[in-house]
Amino acid sequence: MKILMKVTAVFILLLSVQASIARVTPPVNHSHNGRVHSHSLPQQGLAHKHGSSALGISAQGNRGVHAHSANPAPMPTKPTNKTTLRGATNCQQGNADCNVCAANVQQQFQKAASGRIRWQSKPWRFTWPQRYPPYNKRPLDIFDGDPAYPLGIPGKHVQGFVRTNSSRFPYAGSHSHKRQGGIFVISHNGSLATLHPSKTKHPSGVHILGKYLVYGEHSRLIFKDLNSPNQKNNIELPVPGPKANFGGGVGLVKLSPSRHLLILSGPGGQDRRPRFHRFYYLDSQHGRPHKLTFINQTHATKPAQWPRPYAFSENLTAITECGTGDIYTIHTTGDEIGLRAINGNGYWRLSKLERQQNRFQLKPINAFSNRQNMVNCHMRSAATVHVTPQQKLEFYCHGYAKDPDGTTFNILGKSTRGADKFYFKVGTPR
Repeated sequence: MKILMKVTAVFILLLSVQASIARVTPPVNHSHNGRVHSHSLPQQGLAHKHGSSALGISAQGNRGVHAHSANPAPMPTKPTNKTTLRGATNCQQGNADCNVCAANVQQQFQKAASGRIRWQSKPWRFTWPQRYPPYNKRPLDIFDGDPAYPLGIPGKHVQGFVRTNSSRFPYAGSHSHKRQGGIFVISHNGSLATLHPSKTKHPSGVHILGKYLVYGEHSRLIFKDLNSPNQKNNIELPVPGPKANFGGGVGLVKLSPSRHLLILSGPGGQDRRPRFHRFYYLDSQHGRPHKLTFINQTHATKPAQWPRPYAFSENLTAITECGTGDIYTIHTTGDEIGLRAINGNGYWRLSKLERQQNRFQLKPINAFSNRQNMVNCHMRSAATVHVTPQQKLEFYCHGYAKDPDGTTFNILGKSTRGADKFYFKVGTPR
């Protein structure tokens, strides 16, 4: 009897502690299919789920991923002497060395986090044995996965995928390979236009700056001019300072007529290595990248309340806000281990650039998750954000891959060496 009384007391104490924690955040009422219920706000405004969630389903039904309108509380910081650093806000569509600004970045991101986002799936096509310009390479030479992996899932995959500023070549990306990776560029008709071998098995994710497709290989930053004949006109710059690491993404914004800010995040993956952000000045001459100068490195941080996956990154996008000139980054990743890597969660993290004295850092602002899958939205591989000429954010995520070796069973569907296609998803906040 005494033991039973002690167990009961402990149970009551645990309930009281749980209740006291729950009272920290006031309850919020909302409805699903006419049924009103209430619960506490999720900490830091993170998206959360009711039932079996699906990508792009809002909180209007009993399924979906959504978040309440509370933005994350600011990270506590010591008083500092902050100086102003502003991105260029006067870039026009078609400018050679900058991207258009985005209106109300935090508000648009919050719409997506709240489930107010419309998702659409799109394909792009290619033929496995066909040779593509400008290097006479086949998709079999770049996209071919390792058939030794279980269930026909290739071990190498798309590393980055972006919407470009070109109407002729609207999409581009990078792909790793067991021997030699590559860069692919997609035509306006939705078919593969050019295929470029990389100098490494594992090129970085990709970013767009004006007419340039930007990515990293070894210790060099590559600028590929999408408007040049056959897109062979590359600019390569050595990355100074600490050993280059592009594993967490590459981002660039224009500051002045002759200067840009480069942001690198690393490393990729989800192991126990510390994550960091590195900042560089990119000087240009007549719009042509010329020289990189290392500024500083800072640790990547996240609010303690955010789940662990929000600390990681595979790709990033750098964005300038219209009006304010404030600079933001959006880092992306997805679940990496086990079945969740096939059908788990993908993660979007919004941060704001701060300059304290002569050092840059990224302050986490907001984050949310959606479901990733290997068919058309594998965020562990490739996800980025594009700013349209109308200053709107577009969220992109890409499929993983099919094994082209004719495997009899493939979790992604049977694949042959004939014509094939990849899929990606576009999400537009509304």
